[in-house]
Amino acid sequence: MSWPRIIITLVVISVLEAGSRNYIKLLGVSPEFVLIGVLFFSLNSGKWKGAVCGSIGGLLEMVFCGAHPLILILYGAIGYAAGLYKEALYRHLASAQMIITAIAVISSMFVYDLFISSSGFPYYKAVFFLAIPAAIYTSLLAPLIFRALEFLMPSIETDYKEIVFKKKVFEGRRPQ
Repeated sequence: MSWPRIIITLVVISVLEAGSRNYIKLLGVSPEFVLIGVLFFSLNSGKWKGAVCGSIGGLLEMVFCGAHPLILILYGAIGYAAGLYKEALYRHLASAQMIITAIAVISSMFVYDLFISSSGFPYYKAVFFLAIPAAIYTSLLAPLIFRALEFLMPSIETDYKEIVFKKKVFEGRRPQ
């Protein structure tokens, strides 16, 4: 995927998230659409491109949503980690997308909530009432957004695991 398409897609996602943040709340939290976009591009590209996509996504969160600059580092690290495990995961499964998204949201919120709790908000309330509902809500929406992004930006690259999986399915054997 080319950089201009990635940047334009992340900008559109962040504008949509910033504009709809107050309208799609559930239990007081809104989903992290930019983080889902970062995970999509990281899982389809690799660790270094994922880190750059995460940094761009964090920068867009800072600009459009008014997040703290710590989010830039967190999204960059999440993009790097997701790109690092690109080969270990079968990223087209909805359950894998949900689990990866939940882990990413929980890990970013834990660190971000530490920052919030330093200004007087109790940490346990931030975890139970912000991080966990946001992770559940975002992970439930992740497969839908992944499918939409795959439809809009089809991946040209085919990795080795997909070829082996398709070959074993075609031959009628159960994949190991």
